[in-house]
Amino acid sequence: MAEQIDRRQVRTKQLLRHALMELIEEHGTESLTVTNISNRAGVNRGTFYLHYRDAGDMLEQIKEEVFGDLIRLLKQIDVFELMEYASKDAVYPRAQRAMEEIYRNRDFFKVIFGPKGDPSFPLRIKSVMKEHFSKMFDTRQPAKEKMLVPLDYLVAYTTSANLGVIQYWIENGAQQSPEEVALILTRLVNHGPLTSTGLRTK
Repeated sequence: MAEQIDRRQVRTKQLLRHALMELIEEHGTESLTVTNISNRAGVNRGTFYLHYRDAGDMLEQIKEEVFGDLIRLLKQIDVFELMEYASKDAVYPRAQRAMEEIYRNRDFFKVIFGPKGDPSFPLRIKSVMKEHFSKMFDTRQPAKEKMLVPLDYLVAYTTSANLGVIQYWIENGAQQSPEEVALILTRLVNHGPLTSTGLRTK
């Protein structure tokens, strides 16, 4: 009996989330109300309040859950491990797991990255990625005089390029598999954009 109730609760939250994403895509976040989310999901307001305080609370809970799960995976990525896989033209498993998490939540990312979504969300992701890459490069390459470009520029490029690829993937319907996108990122990080064109070799 308890298992049946749990399944119903999960199903209800899925319906509410789907309704929320549709409404944001159509009208943006400012017009969200408990009534229009409940009506779109086909549940009553009382059912909504069993899970969330209001529309804003629902959106924040979903954003924090998705953000936390993604950042946990992104922080496990090590560019130097990635380069080892790239040297064999193989998919870096940690990158693939992060892409699988994004793909699992692709409905959320498509809306939140979209014109009526939340522009602060990708900025939060970028901020955490910049901090992660800065610490990693700083630790693994203490001889800054050997770097071809300043550390802050390297971090800015790496962060923006990776997030840009992810956003492009999602905005275009996530047609490639997470494994394919992870390999694209692996190749770009290892070879850079010019070599990746195939017009020159290292």
